[in-house]
Amino acid sequence: MTCPVAHETPAPDVAAVRPHGVSAAVERFERFGGSVFAGLFGVGLYDQTMLPAVSAALEATGRIRNEPWGRARRTAASDQLIFHGEEADRLAESRRLLRLHRDVKGVSPDGIRYSALAPEAWNWILYSSFFVQYHAYRAVTGDNPADAENQAIWDCFRARTAGLHLPGRSKPIDDFRELVAHYDTVVAGQLRRTPTLAAAIGAIDAAPRPDFLPPIADPVWRAGAPLIRHVIVLLGCGIMHPRVRELMPYQWTGRHDREFRALTTLLRVAYRGLPAAVTDTALARNRRRYRKLAGRYRGMGLATFVPDPLFARR
Repeated sequence: MTCPVAHETPAPDVAAVRPHGVSAAVERFERFGGSVFAGLFGVGLYDQTMLPAVSAALEATGRIRNEPWGRARRTAASDQLIFHGEEADRLAESRRLLRLHRDVKGVSPDGIRYSALAPEAWNWILYSSFFVQYHAYRAVTGDNPADAENQAIWDCFRARTAGLHLPGRSKPIDDFRELVAHYDTVVAGQLRRTPTLAAAIGAIDAAPRPDFLPPIADPVWRAGAPLIRHVIVLLGCGIMHPRVRELMPYQWTGRHDREFRALTTLLRVAYRGLPAAVTDTALARNRRRYRKLAGRYRGMGLATFVPDPLFARR
């Protein structure tokens, strides 16, 4: 199978034509995406594993099953480059991901043909990533975007991921409302409990000590793992589409609804009360600092080089 090549033309500056209120909503969405709070909702990404073709590809690589923490850490690093890196780094990371995914194709033991760059599977990953960030943003900030703001937020996400888009008719859906309808259709007709979902759940239930923690931390990790597991499952499942949540092997009850509301309320207070220097990821913090310094330096410049009458030679 010939794999499609991503369109590498830089995305247009969609911010240039936004009304002020819409721009503010997009800025809040982008700021949340650069916060450490976004990572707490990672279980929401498990809808990716429920699409059989994606599951088959993930099973072929085996990394979710055999190296969950390493894969999660690499995915988070890649996301930081895509969403908060400079344009050159964003495009370089996009090209790298496309090049490496070309090798992920074949037929699963149960006869499912898969290709990581097949449009349906590839775009499903993008849609899933967007909705997790979008719903986590709403849960933590309390924002309830209007229609124009939803479209602008989706435009912003598409602009950031432009280097990952497939060409022509294989590119992601443009219209936000069509995107929501498409997601609903896939959830209702195509998602399943898959071997990769079982492997991902198994990694949560086993709760192995992260490989970035030293062995001496093992007793502390074992003591705290049940609470950590409960929190990340609660947050991830809490933002899921109801049908997706039904496919998870956890029974969601009214008590979970109440816990989710209480926990997101606490996160909202922390997110609003703590300074960005604390809540930002390292790269987002660096980029924010750079923009502040650049603005300060630009503010030192003159508005015109026309001679000032005060200094004119008399």
